[in-house]
Amino acid sequence: MIVVLSGEGRSDLGACRNAQGHCSGDTFAPGPMTVLVDQEIASHLHYSPLECAPATYLYVSETWLSERARERKQHSRKISLTGQKRGQETGYYHINAWMLGEAAKDFEQQHKDIAIAVLFRDSDGSHTAGASEWSAKWQSMRSGFQRAGLGARGVPMLPKPKSEAWLLCAVANAYQHCQKLEALPGNDGSPHSAKEQLEAALGGDASTEAQLNWLADHGFDHQAVAADMPSYQQFKASLAAAIDEVRRPRRA
Repeated sequence: MIVVLSGEGRSDLGACRNAQGHCSGDTFAPGPMTVLVDQEIASHLHYSPLECAPATYLYVSETWLSERARERKQHSRKISLTGQKRGQETGYYHINAWMLGEAAKDFEQQHKDIAIAVLFRDSDGSHTAGASEWSAKWQSMRSGFQRAGLGARGVPMLPKPKSEAWLLCAVANAYQHCQKLEALPGNDGSPHSAKEQLEAALGGDASTEAQLNWLADHGFDHQAVAADMPSYQQFKASLAAAIDEVRRPRRA
């Protein structure tokens, strides 16, 4: 199995150490969200791919996906990057998932192995944004993976409002009353934003390294977070379904 990742930067799923748009192995620097992905996978496979087989993970950048979408549009006038049934905002999530799903299928052929794709994007939005806005973005990602032919092996990782809220549940709330964290402002410039609160909880340093160190020292109770944060529960269930799909016997 290979796991194809795409995030927004170093502080979520990670980044390439080289200047290329995709990487794996020693050229991939995993972020805090990759640690969570890996721990979820380990709970099913009973080993950590990140520790035992780091080349399991292939990372593609947000810019690389955008360039792939641009090239596709140039070569086919029939391709719409938003579509009549989805707006500009949710279209962004759909196109990213579509391009990542197609990339995952390409990597399957190159590596002669089956792939799971995990697309991380912060849902952001204001604290007044309703559940329907998050759901629309989630569904857009799911439909993008379906459009690529990846189906259940495409996993949206869409924290509400952003990854710092998931970590805050563990760091500051001791896994108690965490659903209210999903209503925090997604804009980093807003007072009491998720990022600002995580920085305070980590003693003023919420850098990628600080988050990785905290996870290494304290661990992360995935079941507890999923029980109280719907956005994490959806990610957890989607990844479990993807792993089940990979383990299902294939027809000859």
